[in-house]
Amino acid sequence: MDRFQRWAWGAMGVALLAGAGCAHQAPLAVRREVEADKCSLIQSVLKQPTPSRVVEEIASLGRNEPTPVRVYVRRPEQAMLERFFVGDEPHCGDATFKVVQESVLDAVVVYLQEVQEGYAYDARRSGPDELTLDGQPQGTFRRAGPAWVAGT
Repeated sequence: MDRFQRWAWGAMGVALLAGAGCAHQAPLAVRREVEADKCSLIQSVLKQPTPSRVVEEIASLGRNEPTPVRVYVRRPEQAMLERFFVGDEPHCGDATFKVVQESVLDAVVVYLQEVQEGYAYDARRSGPDELTLDGQPQGTFRRAGPAWVAGT
């Protein structure tokens, strides 16, 4: 094999590796966008009267950190709860709350259930062993362009 052929094969190999690297970046970017959209929904839910009151109740205990919030999707037809965020450390929150995946002693638990064009939600103060498939929706959110809006 002459020098040019080795160079050509090497260049093709590098191009293939670079292409494979780019192929792996697209799903990561999509996942980040989906997670950011989920965070936007949770921020909207936590601004509603009942959920914001629960966040304030826990914050009033004198914590020096944001209130922990766990988020689950109810799937009653399958009798299961599913984590809403992917991964162990969702990057969702602000100065008042932080979404966590682990069970904590005192947290706000937001339950979402898929409904036509959005989600029904209910939020409550809950300990680590008080997860439930039951609950009455406190409201709904639906997609309106790039934002989530409260249903009527």
